[in-house]
Amino acid sequence: MRVCRMAGEFQRGLKTQIRCISALIIRDVMSHYGRANIGFLWIVLEPLILATGVMTIWHTLKPSFEHGVPILRMAFTCYLPLTLWRHLTNSCLGLLSHSYGLLYHRRITLVDIVISRLALEAMGTTTALVFAYLVLAAADLIELPTEPSWAVAGWISMIVLAGGMGFILAILSEYSEATQRFVQPMQYLMLPLSGAFFMVDWLPTSAQSIALLNPTVHCYEMFRAGVLGDSVVTHFTPWYPALCGMVLFAIGIYGLDSLRSKLHPN
Repeated sequence: MRVCRMAGEFQRGLKTQIRCISALIIRDVMSHYGRANIGFLWIVLEPLILATGVMTIWHTLKPSFEHGVPILRMAFTCYLPLTLWRHLTNSCLGLLSHSYGLLYHRRITLVDIVISRLALEAMGTTTALVFAYLVLAAADLIELPTEPSWAVAGWISMIVLAGGMGFILAILSEYSEATQRFVQPMQYLMLPLSGAFFMVDWLPTSAQSIALLNPTVHCYEMFRAGVLGDSVVTHFTPWYPALCGMVLFAIGIYGLDSLRSKLHPN
């Protein structure tokens, strides 16, 4: 009986949190994009326009192949996951102070605020990914994934990893405004190590094990294994980026417990 009662309470609590997060997502859409003009479509169009621009430049200026990989496909597997990472992490900077007024509602927690923003950015970028893939496939510029399960696994792993980092940055940006100034420069400095512009198999054997210490490299390798298939050699451990992301989530949720009393309206 006690177990059934606890299960019922958990189910009711879960439904409440899902309703809160859904309402916060709708609020974010309305407050940031409004009901006029293209509204929510801009969440999809923004990453799509940026990715299309970069892929066009790469296709125009670079050779047709990079280490035997068609340059357009390489650009696709490079820039779409990179856009996902940047949108999820950057969207959390200063988020909690700007959303301070929402804490008036008893059922809304700091975790709900962060998760709703991450979910919104993930949905928008994922929709952009699917739309861009369908357009490129229809134009016969890119093939359908030979191993779609690896492509999905790599994309989801990037969402988990970037989401966990988003939690950490949301907390750090409340303790220090300098965090917001240094995050983007640091991200640019980390780009050469992220795995976005290289594949592990292209590196010397001695450098491959070092590159694989970075969890984002595994996300890119998984995504490319799904999109490019047997035409490339990939190196990754499927559980590693997800584990790193879950650890970051756990640290972030724990850190939010002590943050509420320190928040001030922005």
